[in-house]
Amino acid sequence: MMRPLRAAALLFLFVALPAVHSGAAPSPNLLANPGFELPLGKHPWMPAAWDTLDSGLSTVFFGRDTFLVHGGRYAVSVANLSMLYPMWHNWSQTLVVGKELWGKDVELSVWTRSVGLQGRGYVLLQAYRDTIEKMSRIWKVDREAAGRKLGYSPTDSPHVVLGWQRSYFSEPETDWTQRTVRIFIPPSTNIVIVRCGIFGTGQVMFDDAVLTAQPALPPPPVPLHTNLLADSSFEGDGNAWEYSMPPYENQVVEKDSTYAHTGRYSIRMRGGAKSGWVNTRAGVLQLIGNRNLSGKRLRLSAWVKTDSLGRNAYIKIFCSTPEGDVHNVPEGFSGTTDWTHTVLVMDAPPETYLTWAWCLYTVPASGTVYFDDVSLEVIGPADYLKTGAPPPKPPPLPAR
Repeated sequence: MMRPLRAAALLFLFVALPAVHSGAAPSPNLLANPGFELPLGKHPWMPAAWDTLDSGLSTVFFGRDTFLVHGGRYAVSVANLSMLYPMWHNWSQTLVVGKELWGKDVELSVWTRSVGLQGRGYVLLQAYRDTIEKMSRIWKVDREAAGRKLGYSPTDSPHVVLGWQRSYFSEPETDWTQRTVRIFIPPSTNIVIVRCGIFGTGQVMFDDAVLTAQPALPPPPVPLHTNLLADSSFEGDGNAWEYSMPPYENQVVEKDSTYAHTGRYSIRMRGGAKSGWVNTRAGVLQLIGNRNLSGKRLRLSAWVKTDSLGRNAYIKIFCSTPEGDVHNVPEGFSGTTDWTHTVLVMDAPPETYLTWAWCLYTVPASGTVYFDDVSLEVIGPADYLKTGAPPPKPPPLPAR
């Protein structure tokens, strides 16, 4: 049985590295109702312990039924009929965690089945330090009430991203297929979120989710002067990249064969000029969850082309640390420009857990921007390690 969603929400998303499996024995499943077998009270279709992204769109439907299942009696699904407003519709489960997971890996596996998928399905594993969300769940109140009780203003959002990995899949039709992602849980993490969803149209079904804690795998070594990005020229199926967009009408980020710096394709971004109500960013990115990038000097470069662009387009590096994100000011492009090479160099601070490589622009905006041939390299140790200067620090988090 299916029902449309109710209220608007906004979600930005990021890309994953391939999962790696440990030989150690896994912990018990950390998820409640992992096979979606238990109902939420007398609700006609909602499974216990799970939530859905409320978008307010009548073109999106969630369901729990017995028609196609991987195991047990029930599976869940999400179906989307329109991409007029780009959104990542998903099932989710949020866990409050503590020191028992710090310094470990957590691994998520989910069985998925695609029907008429045009776009991408995904499974996503996230880790945050988010005291407002933690206390809202402990106190059983909404986030706004928890923030007031903790002394934060309504506009404060003192959450810190510490772990993020996603597995995309784009095959239009599949039988049941297992998808797996894995992240490291840094100290101070108090929220872990599991998401299973769709970006695009069609239907994806999910069943038999398993989340386990594992001994942490050592981060892989980072070679010098080697591009760390997959599908860096956008010639592949796009699943290596995150497409991050606000839900503005006709906002588009997509592969394009009209213009390319090399090869056949570039990435094109446009739209949302008349429907955006707040300035934000749209673009593509790749996320590298490798702790060995701490203390390294990073070089991000790309080729950019603009056509009557009304706002700035640029590349940017974000380094996520326990104290927040560190980034610097990039070079911007607007108006109409031919293919231009842009380069950004930045030192990753100590305790960098995630490194984000972005190609983006400010929206809402008129015009079009293209990116191609993107590269993220380690070019040596961070300058502050050689000079003794203080490392870069993030801006202070909101005060209570």
